[in-house]
Amino acid sequence: MNGPLLYRRGPADALDVSGRDRIAFLQGLTTNDLRTLSAGAIWGAALSPVGKVLFVFRAAIRGDRIRLLLSPGAAGRAAAHLRKYAVFQDVRIEEAPPLLRFDLYGAEPPAPPSAAEAWPPFFELRGTWLVAAGEAGAIEAVLAASGASVIGDEEAEARRIEAGRPEEGKEIDETRTPDEAGLSGAVSTTKGCYVGQEIVARMRTYGRAPRRLVRFVFDGAGPVPAGTRLVRAAEPDPEAGRVTSSAISAGGLVALGYVGRGIADGETLSIAGDPGRAARVEPISP
Repeated sequence: MNGPLLYRRGPADALDVSGRDRIAFLQGLTTNDLRTLSAGAIWGAALSPVGKVLFVFRAAIRGDRIRLLLSPGAAGRAAAHLRKYAVFQDVRIEEAPPLLRFDLYGAEPPAPPSAAEAWPPFFELRGTWLVAAGEAGAIEAVLAASGASVIGDEEAEARRIEAGRPEEGKEIDETRTPDEAGLSGAVSTTKGCYVGQEIVARMRTYGRAPRRLVRFVFDGAGPVPAGTRLVRAAEPDPEAGRVTSSAISAGGLVALGYVGRGIADGETLSIAGDPGRAARVEPISP
């Protein structure tokens, strides 16, 4: 989906990590290689010692600090996790001052105004602007002058699903490993040790994840709520998949969810208890 320029405004959660040891500190606690961070941004996650996802973030250099852009509401718990490991290191973890985020969709956005901190494209997003709350009106005026309009929640969700971007609280929680949750692009295979790395490496070396995140394309446009169980026609009892998110797009109903290890791309599953309603399994690109 491209089309006209659209935007979505909402709260931003961010942490600023500063101090002489900031890069080494984050290297030992997150999945991607922060040494490769220069211009732009990098995607990463923090894991528990058993390899489960605690939170995801995008990181960018901002002067003498590294800013972590988090999911809404995640700053407090992310800061608490990082501070547990900050003893005896020259590092400071601070929640950023109150910010708003403008996520941009569709057409090429205009140059960001000086009041906006610009982040590069990410999955379905053409960019993200972070601004102080008092600058929101000025930013909306810039976007309106460029012909932008507000995107609806349903369309924004459809674009996220079609792009295959997992979201915390839906596809990502503390029961999932990165490879299960479609986070392979957020994991470096060469950076060396970090908390949870041994579990990730062992799973990749000795066996596939028991579940994986996929896209479901359903017949018809009727609603399919999160939590809906999917089964194989020949095996109507054991669960083969489960929906985590769904939305109506221009092509019909699309969804994200998990399937078991034995379910192949292109396979058709049915809603448990409703064998007439089927979904095709499609892979999500890393």
